[in-house]
Amino acid sequence: MMDKVLTDPRKLLAIDLKNKGINIDEICVPNRVYLLADDIFDYMVSLDCGEYRFPIGGMLWVLKDNPMVGFIKSMMCSPAIATQAEDLIAYGVKELIHVGYAGGLQKNMNPGDIVITEGAYNDTAVARLYGFDYNFIESSSELSAELVKTMKVHQIMVSCGKTWTTDAGYHETVGQVLSYRNKAALCVEMEGVGLFTIAKYRECAASAIYIISDVFGDEEWLLGCSGEAIPNAVRAVLGVIA
Repeated sequence: MMDKVLTDPRKLLAIDLKNKGINIDEICVPNRVYLLADDIFDYMVSLDCGEYRFPIGGMLWVLKDNPMVGFIKSMMCSPAIATQAEDLIAYGVKELIHVGYAGGLQKNMNPGDIVITEGAYNDTAVARLYGFDYNFIESSSELSAELVKTMKVHQIMVSCGKTWTTDAGYHETVGQVLSYRNKAALCVEMEGVGLFTIAKYRECAASAIYIISDVFGDEEWLLGCSGEAIPNAVRAVLGVIA
């Protein structure tokens, strides 16, 4: 009794939709939703490939030529994207794919590189609170493999491997970076574990695509703000989605 969870996301969301004049049982949400980081979402909207459809998890857009695929502006950090994932899954979404930025950990990486995750090392509180107090939280192997295959079909070079999720993006230490580099983590980000934890808890599939925005050198982050490598990578990934 003491371990009983008090909140049912679907019941709460049904009330919220009802207040907006929408019956939750009468809407058809996409099976797959891409959660896009801020400017990536803005670029997707500019492509005019989708239309806003539902006030779910924020503002959920649906592709014009495929209503079973949607996209939404992703929340930042594990607790926020975990809550967003709860909302989307409660409405019936079956697959969640985050598309965001990450810092490269391996010396051979460059800004604009694209990483598809196999899961993330856990430096967050979300996983523990949901009963997944593990050092590593896997993504969906089937979904990640599908993403790798799709990118290769479109002749887009990607790396596939482990990542590291931290709740403290401004407090990464040299020791942490070197430790996770030695554990073969390709990059560091702030959302992976939150998303994958909820997916496991709710039996949904989830993965992530990361675009490398900066790379750790010997002592500091080498920023990739200039040049076209990062914008080109964003356009390439969204070209596959859209």
